Amino acid sequence: MSKPMSAAPAAPPSSLWRDRRFLWLSAAWFCAILGQQTALIALPWLVLQLGGDGLALGLVVTAMELPRAVFIIVGGAVADRYSPRRVFQCSLLCCAALLALLGYAAYRGGLPLAWLYPFAAAMGVVAAFTGPSAAALLPNTVPEEKLQQANSVFMAVNQLTLLTGPMLAGALIALPGVRAGGGLSLAFLLGAACFLSAGLMLSRLRPRAAAAQAQSAQSAAGILRAIRRGAAWTWGDATLRALFFYWAVIAFLTAGPIQIGLPLLVKTAMGLDAGHFGTLLSAQGAGSLLGMALLSLLPLKALGRLGWMVFCADALMGALIIGLGLSPAFAASCAMMFLIGLFGGLVQVRLMAWIQARIPAEMRGRVMSFLMFMMAAVTPLSTTLAGVSLASAPVRALFAGAGLLLIGVAVLALCSPRLRAIGAPGGSGPAEPRPTPSLQTGD
Repeated sequence: MSKPMSAAPAAPPSSLWRDRRFLWLSAAWFCAILGQQTALIALPWLVLQLGGDGLALGLVVTAMELPRAVFIIVGGAVADRYSPRRVFQCSLLCCAALLALLGYAAYRGGLPLAWLYPFAAAMGVVAAFTGPSAAALLPNTVPEEKLQQANSVFMAVNQLTLLTGPMLAGALIALPGVRAGGGLSLAFLLGAACFLSAGLMLSRLRPRAAAAQAQSAQSAAGILRAIRRGAAWTWGDATLRALFFYWAVIAFLTAGPIQIGLPLLVKTAMGLDAGHFGTLLSAQGAGSLLGMALLSLLPLKALGRLGWMVFCADALMGALIIGLGLSPAFAASCAMMFLIGLFGGLVQVRLMAWIQARIPAEMRGRVMSFLMFMMAAVTPLSTTLAGVSLASAPVRALFAGAGLLLIGVAVLALCSPRLRAIGAPGGSGPAEPRPTPSLQTGD
């Protein structure tokens, strides 16, 4: 009688850094976020240079965020139904083309302020497909057991570009000896080159076999039907639903001061240039990097329960936003932006890992698109309200009001047992398994 075959020893897990798919995706992600950061610095400064005020700046940001809010759920469903890589790649190449056109127009001079509104709207439509496809691509690229490590790397890349991108863009805009508009043109062209490089890098990326099979299984479902299923699943998770609404409120309170108030604070209240504006955002990026590094070094018990950690950090950031608006010294403002980044970096990786563990793999694109939709929907309201308020109130008052409201919302969240229990053992951890509708039939 033959001897039973012994099970083959399990292969040791390969290092994430030996995975070529992950390396290509990381490089593409770095280039894409670097391009985004340079555009976020150059666009508001272009509005101000063309004679726009706080209201004009708010309307340009609204023109970008409103189409993003309208189409972002469709973007999530398209990413789930088709290849997230192809959707992400196409959106990156469209971003490159739009920034190249704007850079050329800024270089030629004579660019009317009114032209920035359709440009911003086009960028918003493209961004509606970029975000959800990028969120769905990472879980399709790395094994599930390495997902938290991969998320940590990607968030560190985000903060690294937040550290380097604004400083680089600000230095280009304020470059001595360059004629008016030339520095802005260089910043936009740099952003276009970054997006183009990211799109080309994604050509080397191939999804894992399991992800490709899941993709083909989803292709039979209609987009609207898939959106309805994703909405039903998201609404059925009471804790996730409450957390998403909380994030939408936080986005409403912070979008106006950061996107509209900060460049005006630097230019009008402080009398400084784009280089200082970029330095402030880079200080926030440096703080975020340090926060993520501390997160990897400190034991989780030292950081406390996730729910308490998130809402206490938000309350502290509210106090820092008040101080940022009142501070007359640029060095003190840099220190406060650094602390805002530090608190954000401490909570981001833990919270994102908790959310991804809660969402079924086949729902990630859609569920994350609902979160992006809620934040994108409130952002134009926030930026428009900020622009209107700045027509009759000083910019420092905008920071004080937003900071006080942020503290109040964080305290209210701490009073909610459901939100406070996020991350608690046996509390609001990963959701209990629920039946997921069939992707073919929707039953």
